[in-house]
Amino acid sequence: MISPQSIYFDHNATTAPSPEVLYAMMQTYQFAYNSSAIHHLGSRANKQINDARSAIQKALNAYNYDVVFTSGATEATNMLFFGINNITDIIISNIEHVAVYNCRPPHRNITEIKCNSDSLIDLQQVSLPNHANFLLSAMLVNNETGSIQPIKELAQLVHQKSGLIHCDIAQAVGKINVDLESLNVDFASLSAHKFNGPQGIGALLIRKGLDINPFILGGKQEKGKRAGTVNVAGAVGFGIAILQAQQNLSEFAKLANLQQYLEQKLLNIFGKDVYIFAQNTARVSNTTLFSLKKQHSQTVVINCDINNICISAGAACSSGAINQSRILNAINADPDFIVGAVRVSLGINNTIAEIDYFLDVLNNFYLRSNNQ
Repeated sequence: MISPQSIYFDHNATTAPSPEVLYAMMQTYQFAYNSSAIHHLGSRANKQINDARSAIQKALNAYNYDVVFTSGATEATNMLFFGINNITDIIISNIEHVAVYNCRPPHRNITEIKCNSDSLIDLQQVSLPNHANFLLSAMLVNNETGSIQPIKELAQLVHQKSGLIHCDIAQAVGKINVDLESLNVDFASLSAHKFNGPQGIGALLIRKGLDINPFILGGKQEKGKRAGTVNVAGAVGFGIAILQAQQNLSEFAKLANLQQYLEQKLLNIFGKDVYIFAQNTARVSNTTLFSLKKQHSQTVVINCDINNICISAGAACSSGAINQSRILNAINADPDFIVGAVRVSLGINNTIAEIDYFLDVLNNFYLRSNNQ
């Protein structure tokens, strides 16, 4: 095999900014923009930030939500969990991203919802408090398996009890149509770098009429919700990226063909020695989490990297650490497959030729490891 240039199969971890995003940000960086300034450059900065807010509202049908810029979805979640008023209980699923799962304010009672073997939140397991002072937080798309969660149904259950619901939409934007009014959630968090926007900028969307206390204290930026000079260039890139992502949804949906090709080839080559997770539920079209029997994910990832292929062992959120997937433990995955789980997350520029090269590398590795 001739090793190609780098093949990137880790789009759920991060994506490269689009050329249009980079150009707009570089144009913005030419000016000394501070949206808190009262002179004309401050006014221009404010306009650019507000244009970005409008773009986010348009893309997500979120006109009834305030957009608060943050450094990313992790900060947005912390802002909500620590700042929300009159909440005694927070309910999360046991397959949430670490940004939600590890955010546990000491003054809140945290409980978990179980999920089924397809990494789908089990509505039958949802037990809500007998009071209205609670927040339920659930992701729209699971970052490891790509499973699409029943958020509308959860929102209905929560609102019947007069509670509030937060949705982590970070892995959904740019992959499926996200309509916040249709989902009927009260809060949503997202990061721009997941859909070809810049790193270091995200947002918390708050349904109008609701309020939270600031998590970062200082100035009165973002209507007093988040202190600190607003990342003007980041906001500009965010706004362009989210509109482009919405426009590219039909192209992204075509990745289902590559996903099916990859998964059928995996089954053809490895047979009973491969397991593909969440095959029996609706998933986003770019994500395949699979495991080779009795292989270790770290070894698989390193072998692929040596051959210029970028994949991940589940979520890439632990400073390079590769640990056994908490999500696979939560869904009681087969022990023979749980330690070897790796994630392929495709982008619209990936090709069948790249998948074929990846499968050749994987097969050669597997044959060598079994002959040792």
